[in-house]
Amino acid sequence: MTNKTIYFLAGLPRTGSTLLGSILSQNPRIHVTPTSPLYPLLVAINEEFNLLNVQYTFDQVVVGDRVYHAVVDAFYNGIKQPLVFDKHRGWPKHVPAIAQYINSKPRIICTIRPIVEIITSYLVLADKDPDNFIDAHLKRLDKDITNKNRADLLWTTYLQLSYKALIEGMSISPDSILFVEYYDIVFNIAKTLQRIYNFCNISTYKHRVDGIENKCAEAKDEAWGLKNLHTIRQSLSMQSSSPLVYLSTDEIEYYTQFDIKAN
Repeated sequence: MTNKTIYFLAGLPRTGSTLLGSILSQNPRIHVTPTSPLYPLLVAINEEFNLLNVQYTFDQVVVGDRVYHAVVDAFYNGIKQPLVFDKHRGWPKHVPAIAQYINSKPRIICTIRPIVEIITSYLVLADKDPDNFIDAHLKRLDKDITNKNRADLLWTTYLQLSYKALIEGMSISPDSILFVEYYDIVFNIAKTLQRIYNFCNISTYKHRVDGIENKCAEAKDEAWGLKNLHTIRQSLSMQSSSPLVYLSTDEIEYYTQFDIKAN
C-alpha cells in the first residue's frame, strides 16, 4: 500500500479544475496532477485480468490485489509530497475500487458549472482557433459548422462521459463526492478551500489568490486540439461570454435540465 494519501479531482471540463488544482498545489504537502494516466492504466489492467482469467488458472483476487497496490505505489513513488490529488474525470464511477485499492475512505473533489456555460466556454475558444477539434470532428461527420451543431457534438460526444461518471458516482456513494461550483472557486475561494480541507480531513493552509502559477499544466496541451484549453489567469477573475450570444433560448433551456446542483 502506498505511503501517500491519495485523493481525487474530477468533475466536468471547463469548470475550474486546473485553477483549483494549481491553488491547492501551493500547499507544500500537496501534489495535484494534470490529467493523470493512472485511471486508464488501472482500467486497462483490470480488462487484461478479465481476459487472462478465461485462459489461465490463478487467484485473480489475490494477485490482482497485489498488482493494483504495487502499481499505485510505484506510480507515485517519485512524488515527495505526502498528499496527492489525482485528476481524471472517470474516478467518480469507481468509488468501490478506490476504497479497495487506493484509499479506504474515497474523497473525490468534483468541479461543476452550468452546462450551457461549459459549452459556451468551448465555443469562445473554438472561434479563436481555426484548427480546433470541434470543427474538425464536424467536418469528418460532414456536418455544417454551426454553434448548434458544435454544442450538440460537445454534449453528446465529449461532455456526457464526465457527466455520466458524476451521476453514477453520486448514485453509488454520494458521501465520497464533494461538488465545487466554478463560481465558488473564483469568488469564494477561502470558503471553498476550507470545505475541501474539511472534506479530506487535511490541516488547513494559507493560500495566495494572486500570482497563481499553473502547476497542473498539461505536458502537451495542444494534443487536446484546442488552444488555451488549460490556460489560467494569475489572479481570481472571470471573463465569460453570455450563452445567449452563441445559443438559442430553446437550446439553453434544453441543456439547463442537465445541470448538477452542488451538495
